[in-house]
Amino acid sequence: APVFAEERYSARLRENNAAGALVLRVRATDADWGQNARVRYRLSEGRVRGAPLSSYVSVQAETG
Repeated sequence: APVFAEERYSARLRENNAAGALVLRVRATDADWGQNARVRYRLSEGRVRGAPLSSYVSVQAETG
């Protein structure tokens, strides 16, 4: 299974950031070889004030 570099990640944001601004970078590695070692990232869908989390932030699947 992939292992994250940090046990827990946390970020504080200033209000009204520009679209596309970097908020947080996470890193995970997998001890397998080749394609089996490939790690992809995604957000678990949640809601913020009734709106989907994905309407506020996104994640780059390949880089975290």
